[in-house]
Amino acid sequence: MKLENGNKSRELCDRLTRDSLATGWKVLPETRLAAQAWVENEIPGESRQLLVSSEKPLQIHGVVNLSDQSYTEKNPKKRTKKQKKTNLQKRLERLAVLLKPPYFIVTIICVMVCIHLLVSEEVRDMLEWTPEKWRTEPWRLLTYGCIHANHLHLALNALVALAVGWRLEREQRWWRLVLLWCGGVIAGALGAGVLQPHVPVVGSSAAVYALLTAHLPNVCLRFGHIPLWWFRPLSVVVLSASEGYCALLPSVPPPQSAAAAARAPPSTHIAWSAHVLGAAAGIPLAFIVFTGENEGKRYIVIARIVSALVLLLGVIMSAIHFAHVTEKDK
Repeated sequence: MKLENGNKSRELCDRLTRDSLATGWKVLPETRLAAQAWVENEIPGESRQLLVSSEKPLQIHGVVNLSDQSYTEKNPKKRTKKQKKTNLQKRLERLAVLLKPPYFIVTIICVMVCIHLLVSEEVRDMLEWTPEKWRTEPWRLLTYGCIHANHLHLALNALVALAVGWRLEREQRWWRLVLLWCGGVIAGALGAGVLQPHVPVVGSSAAVYALLTAHLPNVCLRFGHIPLWWFRPLSVVVLSASEGYCALLPSVPPPQSAAAAARAPPSTHIAWSAHVLGAAAGIPLAFIVFTGENEGKRYIVIARIVSALVLLLGVIMSAIHFAHVTEKDK
């Protein structure tokens, strides 16, 4: 009699072993004897002998290897569930993002307030912009933006800078606003020196107008990814129109004595040239300094090239003008 049952038992054990390796089940030996089979060459008259397999059978026990990654992937219940945020938590997070202060704008406002309240008149004279002294004292190109004529002038510039720069600093990072602020102040000083050469200039209005017009490139660079994009160009138009009205409106100085008139500055008009040049410089500076989701598009690349050329042309024309004025004075 052939050992058909024995061969089938071995095939079954091999197949179970392969399946256990694939599924992660552990195979343990069984203590009982294997299945028995009749001997093939039986001698008649003799008692039948049993052929016992030398190999012990295998039995599958339900022992799971927890270190196997396939088991955890097949059982999502074992995964740690993340707790969902409530509506109140989401609202508080949004409110915290909205109320995050613009650090650079707050810092520069504090500096201007401290200078306005603590600095003496002699120091203020050393910081303000005057066309005759800035060539030998170049720090006046920046320091005039930190001093103001009076409390109203300081409060107005501080409030407008906070309103205009809050959202802009959150969207473009503080160091980009530092570059834009300094560029607007310098452009305002050079514009005042060209268009109003006899008017001393104080105040940060040129930088504030640079922040205002910088919203236009910011909308172009991040169109579709920022809220209230339509309101920003509208605010630029409204504030520009109000500035033009105030600049063209003739100012009537209050009556004063002869001694006070002698001590008064040579002109009491607003330095509209600094405002205009600061606003004009804010657009090309923002196209170069700012970044956004649309910066790879063709019209943004063209705008950046044109902005760089405009700024370079402005620097060259200013240098030529002041060089000519210096030679004329000599």
